[in-house]
Parts: sequence; C-alpha cells; structure tokens
Amino acid sequence: WEHYLSCDGTPDPTVPQEINTFMSLWCENQDEDIQLVMEKEEVVLNLIEKLEFLLLEADEITEKQRDQYQEFILQLQDLLHQKYNEATQNLLKVASMYEDSETGNMHTVIKDKNITFCIWVNLKKKARFKNHVFQKAGHGFDLPKSLALSSVAVRLLHTRYDHVSPLWNAASLKENSNNTGDIKETEEETEKNSDILDVPAQGIWLFFTCSTTKVLRLRILCEEPGGREEAPKVVDLQQLVPMGGVYHIDALQLPPQAQDVGDWSMVELLDVGLEVYPYSPGEAEDSTQAEVEITLSLPDNVIYFQVPMVARWDAAGQQWRTDGISNITYKAEEKSITFRMGAFYTVALLQDAHLNLPYQAWELHPTGVDEGLFTITAVFATIQIQIK
Repeated sequence: WEHYLSCDGTPDPTVPQEINTFMSLWCENQDEDIQLVMEKEEVVLNLIEKLEFLLLEADEITEKQRDQYQEFILQLQDLLHQKYNEATQNLLKVASMYEDSETGNMHTVIKDKNITFCIWVNLKKKARFKNHVFQKAGHGFDLPKSLALSSVAVRLLHTRYDHVSPLWNAASLKENSNNTGDIKETEEETEKNSDILDVPAQGIWLFFTCSTTKVLRLRILCEEPGGREEAPKVVDLQQLVPMGGVYHIDALQLPPQAQDVGDWSMVELLDVGLEVYPYSPGEAEDSTQAEVEITLSLPDNVIYFQVPMVARWDAAGQQWRTDGISNITYKAEEKSITFRMGAFYTVALLQDAHLNLPYQAWELHPTGVDEGLFTITAVFATIQIQIK
C-alpha cells in the first residue's frame, strides 16, 4: 500500500512481473553514460534494500518467495555492475575527445554518494606518464613500464556498498548444505555396512579411521621436502568484515578511437563488450618491479581502529584472500593506504569484527523528560546514543 501511494514509477519488489520488466527494459538500453547509470543506481539500491527487508520477515513469506527475493537481489546487483561496464565501454570509445592538454591522456572522476568512478586512458603511451593521482578522489596508481607503453585504461570503481561479500555467504551456505548431505549419506552407508557384517557401526567407524590415518601417514612420509603447497590465505568473514565499501580495480583494453575525416567522425565498432587487458607480472623479468602500486584514499565516514587488512576477491572460489597483496603502507593521519598487487583485483579493507569487544562498561542516565543518554564504553571507542 505504501508503494502504491508513493506513485514514483518504480517496480513493486513483491511482484515478479514488475521486477522482470524493469530489468529487461534496462538491459535493452545499452547507450547510457555514467551519469545515467548513477541515477538508475539509486532505484536499484532501493529495490535491493526493500527485498532484503522482506527477507527479514521470515514468518510472513514462503520458502518459494524467499528464494525468489534472493535471486532478484543477485540479478539486480549483477545488472548494476554490468551497466557500469557498458557505460565504461561507451566512454572509452570517445576517450580521445577528452584528452588532457598536458599529458595527452584522458582522465576523469565522477562521483556521488554511492560510488566514485575514476578512469585513466593511456592514449599517448609514454613511459614518463606511468603514474597518476585522481585529485578529486585521492586515489592513485603507479604502473609498470610495460603497461605504460600499452593501449590500456585503468578504472577504479569504488562502491560504498558491498555486493561482493554476500556471494561468499551464498557459497558458504551451499557448501554447508552439501557437507550435511555427504555426512548423512556416509552415516547411511555405515549403518548399511554394519548390518551386513553384523557388527556395531562404531567398529566400522574405527576401521575407517585407522585406515585413513595409515594412508595419511604414508602420504606425508612419501612427500618430498618443500613439495607441499602453502594453504591459500582465505578470509573468514565471521571474524573480519569489509569496511568502507569495495574497490573494483581493472586494467581494460582500449577500443578503437574516433577518427575525424572531413566533417565526419568515424569509429570502428567492435561487438565484444568491455575487454579486460591481459596482464600477468610473471611474464616480466623482475616480478617485483612488474607489480602495480595502488594508493587509496580512505572514506571519511569510516573509522579504522587498527591497520586495515587488504584483501582481494577470488571470483572462482567466491572468497576474499590476502595473498597477491604486498608492501602495505597505512598512513592514519593522511587517511590513505598504499599497497602492491600482482595483478588487477577487486579489493576491500577489512577490520576485526570483534575488536571493540568485550564492552568495558555501559551507563544510562536521564537528560530530561522522556529523554536519556545511553553510553557504551568499548575497547577503542565510547559510543553515546541519545534517546527521545
């Protein structure tokens, strides 16, 4: 009823037909620029927020509705990122029209309350212009020489929301569900075997345990020194949480630029979409020098009580990892952090979710008629909540 009274033209998140129509119509429009995507982004984020609120009402929705709402959230998040990619591609096609008079390259910053969009296009391909600082955003980078001589664009898209970490939650739930199924299947097989052999199930488990132990010991003894790979440094999001949003850092292929022919402007159109620039520092002679250096300006609305942990998103494993990030320098007073990456990644800054626990004390005292001040003293901070 509230949605009906608002009459703002946005789809009703509880009506699948309206959500599907909204996404289909937006998919068909592929000529939008960054500003138009930003305007539509506000609608998408509101829809996602409403769907997440509906998921909290577990007692009032069916299991089918819950699965449907979760699927809509993922589709809207994916579509939003896709539209930013399309808008980036449209901007890159005309990058030469906005080249900087001093460097001959193109760079710009577009931002609002939800995102900061930074892009640098290497039009002149000169080694002395291998680093750049986006003055309006405070972010910057330093490229290896091989990239400075290539037709490449660097995009830094900072979203103050996090549409990446929920993918880890979905993957974890799926894995736990599969593990539960495997355990039940193993228990059923064990009970079946114990019935056939006419011995207690506990004896079968002991047999399997002993056999597995022997195999593991044999495997360890046969391994050569140094042959075991180091376990990947996977982030546990129950212990650490991303703070300040997500930074999508990409190296992109530069599409053919427009050429002026008389009174006409001609450009070759390639139906390939936004292409990632293939870059691997392992191909360079000195992998250390081939790393990309990134400097991020930290958001003003986030307080880091400790040095943030820099993690990169592993799309294949659906998880945050800390390997591939090195030489981290945190400047608290300047509110910036600098690090090196072996490739271009989506990164986030993480903090311990429990660093302010346990709470040291709390106090509630009146400040007037029907008013009070609730004070919580934590490890690093004191929080005051005014109650009216």
